[in-house]
Amino acid sequence: MQEGEKIAGRMSYRTLNGIDTTIIMEYMEGSNENSSNEILEKNKDYYIASANKTIAWLKLAKKRVEHAHIEDNCAELIDDKISNSIKWLNRLKDNIISVNNKSKLLELRQYKKWHAVKLIPSAAEGISITSLINRKIVYISDTKEFPDKKLLESARIHTKKAKLIFLRLLNLSEQSNFKEAERLRIEGYEECVIADKKIKKYILNTPHT
Repeated sequence: MQEGEKIAGRMSYRTLNGIDTTIIMEYMEGSNENSSNEILEKNKDYYIASANKTIAWLKLAKKRVEHAHIEDNCAELIDDKISNSIKWLNRLKDNIISVNNKSKLLELRQYKKWHAVKLIPSAAEGISITSLINRKIVYISDTKEFPDKKLLESARIHTKKAKLIFLRLLNLSEQSNFKEAERLRIEGYEECVIADKKIKKYILNTPHT
């Protein structure tokens, strides 16, 4: 990653700290009005397609949450986040369409907001996974007998930790540290993997009658 580059939710933007980009952008924007307009329209197409892809991810995450049967309060929170994010993206697309060569395609704050939105599907699906793992723990606790319950309790702790991480990622804003958010996203899924492995080990060690 280059100096000044920041990454979050499958998108990166570069601040290019200490570099005057004025001359560079003169070349990138086209040599005359016709080329500038053509480049601008292609850029618009790119960003609108990217926004539509983000909307598709959000809708897919919403459907997965619906089938995960998570707690009502979490389900409502996720539904609100996804609905508001889709509305914001549709407004963003309208703004992009109205941009001309005398104004910026996107402001830095919009990039950062988009980064936060792009992490919502991962957060929502992570919460769904923790809910399914927790239901498995409850089911095993009710149906199996085994003297050592430490594995199940450890799995429960890791699942709870993962859920807290994903809830945190669900509530990111433009001011968030996205590098830290990416680290947390990976950590959240790792906690789910650890919990699942402990459950499998518990089942393996349970004597069959």
